Amino acid sequence: MMRRWFDSSALLYWLLIGLVLFAYMAPVYVAITQTFPLHDVAPPLALNLLALVVLIVTYKPVWRWVQPRVHHVVYAADEPNIDVIGQISNTLAGAPSDSSMLATIAETIAQIVKVPYVQVGLLDGTTAAVGTARPALVYTRVDITYGAVLVGWLEVGSRLPGEPLTNGEYQLLNHLARQVGITLHAAQLNEALQASREQIVTAREEERRRIRRDLHDGLGPTLAGLRMQLSALRHSLRSDPDTAEIVLDSLRDDVRAATADIRRLVYDLRPPLLDEHGLLGSIRHLSNILDGATLTLDAPATLPLLPAAVEVAVYRIASEAVQNVAKHANASACTVQLALDVHMLTLRVTDNGTGLPNDYTAGVGFASMRERAAELGGQLVIEPVPGGGTCIMATIPCRVRV
Repeated sequence: MMRRWFDSSALLYWLLIGLVLFAYMAPVYVAITQTFPLHDVAPPLALNLLALVVLIVTYKPVWRWVQPRVHHVVYAADEPNIDVIGQISNTLAGAPSDSSMLATIAETIAQIVKVPYVQVGLLDGTTAAVGTARPALVYTRVDITYGAVLVGWLEVGSRLPGEPLTNGEYQLLNHLARQVGITLHAAQLNEALQASREQIVTAREEERRRIRRDLHDGLGPTLAGLRMQLSALRHSLRSDPDTAEIVLDSLRDDVRAATADIRRLVYDLRPPLLDEHGLLGSIRHLSNILDGATLTLDAPATLPLLPAAVEVAVYRIASEAVQNVAKHANASACTVQLALDVHMLTLRVTDNGTGLPNDYTAGVGFASMRERAAELGGQLVIEPVPGGGTCIMATIPCRVRV
């Protein structure tokens, strides 16, 4: 259907061109051959040749005058049309956010701008095209951007062979490219959001699976054993007091182990220190980890109410970093710095120890810290300190009122 529309438009274009040129050429020919002052004495062949020369000489100027006007009449695209831009904006707003989006965009532009070929491409190499590329067409490519960020490119073929786009059409194409950039950027944000949701769901299910495993493999057998020992104790209390005493000692040990498991589960969910002492107080308690080294906290006197996820991530990163200082740095001093603005929280843990070895390879602890920062959209880097020592810096997005 689209192809027939293009053919009918081209046919109308050439028909109007022919009619206008005929309307010009016929009177000129008649004027020279029939009403020229010397037509009575000049040979007919000479008059015909003169008319032919005049038509050949004036053809190109007449064509240059006629072609853009007929082009505008047929295609109505000499200037960017706000209605066209609005139409394509509405169409693209309802485009699906999947693999068929590029094809939808290409088809929409081809239908509205009325060109025989459109190709849309992304930076990752994904492309979609509508129509057939022909060597005779003149191709124009413009960048698809969102703000100052390059998103992809848009290429269209001219309506007629050998005829490039007019200035007005080129401006329209740039307007459309900006609209496409907004659509593609929105689609990319939607994909990123969906991926983020999937990661959150996956992390939540993994955490539930871990808790279930800990309860099933740890507390479950312990509580079952306690029940059996209580049954045995009930029968031996009167008949065999010595055995009952042994069972009571075993029960005491098992209860202590179960209590430790429960505390570990609670700590894994959220460190109790955060609820008891807050983030700053909890970080100060990390000084107990250091053996012979001093811990200095450089932070605001008070912190605003932080999101729970940010608070836990900062504490766990700081805790892991201080443990690394205690185990590997051979340092005499460790400084934990906290800086907060309206958009970002920055954590630095610096020591004056031996620093990173030349063949340093990040281990499980560093990977865990980096994952905690990345889960909240942040970053974590580790780097040597001039003069000796190591600095671990985490930046985590955090919108708070300061």
